Amino acid sequence: MRRIITIIIFIIVFAAGSAFSAINTAAVSINYYLGTISAPISVIIVLSIVVGIILSAVIISASSLGLRYENRLLNKKLQVVEQEIESLRILPLNDSH
Repeated sequence: MRRIITIIIFIIVFAAGSAFSAINTAAVSINYYLGTISAPISVIIVLSIVVGIILSAVIISASSLGLRYENRLLNKKLQVVEQEIESLRILPLNDSH
């Protein structure tokens, strides 16, 4: 059921995007530091969305790498503490009273 809903949403978005690109064929001039580019507005919008997705993926993966590193450090500390607890359980109890 979920797959069917996903396919329907994809078809709707694809149809809307196709209609948008068919209607907006006028060329737009984009000025940036290194020069100027002229392309249809639909191409510019698609490229900006793709660049945004790529930048978001890079930022998310960078933060994920930091969390993985922290998780690895915490797992190492946990292993050390568990070994210490296990060694303390082995020691006999000395009652001096």
